[in-house]
Amino acid sequence: MRKIHHWMFAAILICGTGVFTSCNDNSDNPVPSKKKYRLVQRKEVYDNTDAYYITDYGYDDQGRLISLKRVGYNTQYSDGAFVDANYTYTYEDHCIIERHLNSNYIYYYTLNDDGLVVKVQPASIEDGVETPGYPDYLQYKDGRILSIEDTNAKHLTVFHYEGDDLMCFQREDVEVSPFLDTYTRTDLSVDHGYLNTPYTTMDEPLYMMGYFGKPSKHLESHKKSETKDSKTYVLFDYDYTYTIADGHIVEMVEVTHMIIDYKL
Repeated sequence: MRKIHHWMFAAILICGTGVFTSCNDNSDNPVPSKKKYRLVQRKEVYDNTDAYYITDYGYDDQGRLISLKRVGYNTQYSDGAFVDANYTYTYEDHCIIERHLNSNYIYYYTLNDDGLVVKVQPASIEDGVETPGYPDYLQYKDGRILSIEDTNAKHLTVFHYEGDDLMCFQREDVEVSPFLDTYTRTDLSVDHGYLNTPYTTMDEPLYMMGYFGKPSKHLESHKKSETKDSKTYVLFDYDYTYTIADGHIVEMVEVTHMIIDYKL
């Protein structure tokens, strides 16, 4: 599975109207309405830079994700925009196939009878020949993800919960850099997960659609990420605030603080 990444700059993530979770008001504990919203566009703005990204999402008549295109923009360069990701999704029996149109990669998401991803099999294509990579295996309990086994790096990512909320996840038993991500949750109760998933930005829509199990119930206000190896210690702190309007979240602001300590 594509590895977890951390943004290196302070970021503002602006989500289009009618996109994310529905809430009745801007109180400390809004109750979700029955109406569902789909992520149709996401904008990531990087503070103190001219760079930003816009991701557009497409769906079929059953509400399933069928396309994702992420375009980056930087006014400092003459070429302006570049396609960072361009994916399509097709659905077969117990399988979702993700094709990367701007590269030679393909991912097979194997689903169990409950519709949860239990295996992610990457592959590369050269001259029409498909070569499988190392698969990842996922385990669940009570509909929530417990662990991801990375058979390439031979490590395990373990998830810890308090009630309905993911509070931390950590990579254990590794020769590469281990990490620990810890969350502080707000009282904002929502009807599906939002943004901070244990996957990359590109895996996120599948997570939000329920293919990776039940998401956390409450939004996060803070996340601490720690990454260590024998020579380097990196600490990221993220603070989050939200704007709720017209019955749903229309904006999330993420502020990133980073400390790097090199130990030679």
